[in-house]
Amino acid sequence: MIMQIKFVRDDGKIFNLDGSRKGSAGWGITEISGTDTAENVMSSAVPAVGDGEEITGERVPARNIDIFASVKDRKRNTEERSKALTFFNPKRSFTLYVGKGGITRWAVARLERFRCQEAAPDRHVSMSISMKCADPYFYSVDDYGKNIASVTGCFGFPFISPIGRGFRVGVYNYAKVVRVENSGDVDTYIKIAITADGTVENPKIMLNGAYVRLIDVLSAGDRVEIDMVRNTIRKNGVNCIGKVDRRSSFTGMVLRPGGNEVSFNADNGDTEMKVVVYYNLRYLGV
Repeated sequence: MIMQIKFVRDDGKIFNLDGSRKGSAGWGITEISGTDTAENVMSSAVPAVGDGEEITGERVPARNIDIFASVKDRKRNTEERSKALTFFNPKRSFTLYVGKGGITRWAVARLERFRCQEAAPDRHVSMSISMKCADPYFYSVDDYGKNIASVTGCFGFPFISPIGRGFRVGVYNYAKVVRVENSGDVDTYIKIAITADGTVENPKIMLNGAYVRLIDVLSAGDRVEIDMVRNTIRKNGVNCIGKVDRRSSFTGMVLRPGGNEVSFNADNGDTEMKVVVYYNLRYLGV
């Protein structure tokens, strides 16, 4: 299956690799490993009585990705080698996009080792790239957004008027509960954006029984961003984590694989809240 790889450096510069000679990239992938593996590191203890061992802990370790590529047109050996040497700087961080079979997923990576030697004029220059992903999971390219305080439109054209009976132009989500599907392989974390259309007192977001509650009064136009990935809360761009209810749970606010219930309310003004949940799906490989 043909694979494409795109490196996006932290300064926005891009370097592409193709899995086919027909691609537009100057380099072609010859070998790759680490994008389709899953590891589990377990710790254990030997029981005082009985056979075997007891599993005391487990974790998914950092991911190592090794890529080998060569210049497609050896007439461009010098030019392409110079580009690669400049781009793969160990002082930079990278976002690695891997595409295969119509699916593209990304991971944040650091350069662990890079090698690109000179080659004879009749040979293609080759390089090897070793990346380490401290976060071992690949993420969906789409940043899914779910409006959980939505109004469902009921008015459109052509319109046939039920004279004398009235009509609906929209339905508000009074239940304030929506079901969010996590079709990824593992738990994932969410980001929540709350926008106030009026006065909102002590807004609260709930996920599968856990919640985060902000002890504050929002005025029309205020925006609160709750980021469970970085464990931050900002109001109009300013840190306000000191105003969080102490019984709030950041660790419990995760989307489990399968169905999840997300809801919201406030002590006053919950109908003045616009609430959107954003999340990326996480996968064990590509």
